[in-house]
Amino acid sequence: MELNNKPQILVAGLKFGYTRETLVLNDLNCQIMAGERVAILGHNGAGKTTLFNVIAGAAKNYEGTVKLNGKDLSLLSKTDIARLIALVPQKHEPLFPFLTRDFIMMGRYARIGLFGNARPEDIESVENAAHEAGAHRFLDRPYNTLSGGEMQLVLIARSLAQESEILILDEPNTHLDYRNKFVVMDLVKRISEARKVTLVMSLHDPNDVLHFASRVIVMAGGAIIADGVPHDVINEKLLADCFGVRAKAICGENGELVFQPAEVIR
Repeated sequence: MELNNKPQILVAGLKFGYTRETLVLNDLNCQIMAGERVAILGHNGAGKTTLFNVIAGAAKNYEGTVKLNGKDLSLLSKTDIARLIALVPQKHEPLFPFLTRDFIMMGRYARIGLFGNARPEDIESVENAAHEAGAHRFLDRPYNTLSGGEMQLVLIARSLAQESEILILDEPNTHLDYRNKFVVMDLVKRISEARKVTLVMSLHDPNDVLHFASRVIVMAGGAIIADGVPHDVINEKLLADCFGVRAKAICGENGELVFQPAEVIR
């Protein structure tokens, strides 16, 4: 994908609430350019997942403007949106014992239709996506028998098979053990660099943001409170204000910045 000076995602004056009395997103404005690797940082309930659901067309009845590649989201069909955006949820509970390869094939529905037959190029896309995500080892296993880490790799493979321009991941390393958290985050970073896709992911840990993102948007109370280069934005005051945690900044020998939690602010 070629980078240009037009925002691939534009959000202006966005307001959304699940009830009329309470807004989850309140006058939110941001632009994301093609090819960016953006982390959305915020505490539970900050509005990150809701923002993703709006952008991906899953949450309707919002106020304001959302545009994808310059086109108003409200004018795009579900197929149009699926060709532009692949959304990886933070957790997926399988209802049926699909084979993993069949589950990944679901990412091709925007290309072949819900009841269409898989073509040779669709099968090839699934195989390539599985290998790229490291999910090829269990292609012929039932999806519902996989571990949490394996499921996350399959979800990423399904999004790659979708061949969308924008990859959105909602807390991709939640519920994973120490090793798999790094495996998934490193994989996502490598995919964004190799495929030149626009990457947007919500994260809880500021250290993950510093290590894997080139830009951070910090959310609190349904609004954006900071936006910029992670090393410029994330500091002890921001973590105290946003998370209610006193954290100590530690600079390693290689210059890498890490924040160590010290105490909860009562």
